[in-house]
Amino acid sequence: MSRDYANKTRRKPPAKRSNTRTNSRKTTGSSTQSPRWMWLFSGYLLGILSMGLLHLWQTPQQDISQAIDKVTGTKSVQDAKAEFIFYTQLRDAEIIVPDTPPDALRKTKSEKGQDEVFILQAGSFKNPQDADSLRANLLLLNMNAKVEKVSSSKGGTWHRVLVGPFQSSSKLASARSTLLQNGIDNLVLKRPKK
Repeated sequence: MSRDYANKTRRKPPAKRSNTRTNSRKTTGSSTQSPRWMWLFSGYLLGILSMGLLHLWQTPQQDISQAIDKVTGTKSVQDAKAEFIFYTQLRDAEIIVPDTPPDALRKTKSEKGQDEVFILQAGSFKNPQDADSLRANLLLLNMNAKVEKVSSSKGGTWHRVLVGPFQSSSKLASARSTLLQNGIDNLVLKRPKK
């Protein structure tokens, strides 16, 4: 359908409604209805009352028996018959002492510490020039570094850069923190003393 927009006629705006409203609701039943908050409050009170009665009704039997014992002054039969038998069992037990002296069975901590040394592995490379470069950097940091050549089970050769050996844990911790401050990750190795 085509329209002629050039000779368009204007429509009149719809008539405004008057401000008078007709009240469609009837107000006759509002006086018999109670407010909603009153129902909510009464339900809340009913719930509290029922929980209180339930709590009083379910008093544990153990509390009652303890109260009766307090009043009468009697104790239960189980408390009176507590008897310990481990005193006689320990007295009658036979203890077998080994023939070897205890000093030969165990070493002191100082002896164990003298058998092992700690070494830091600063890197592991396939290329020997890379390992030597890291060793030179570690020597500039005033660390005792060496390169160890290791053959793997798959036929490859690795060049490990090792720092140490360290007999005390304080020197090990100091060297390890120096390496970490310079961005060199390391690994602690425990080896027997040669």
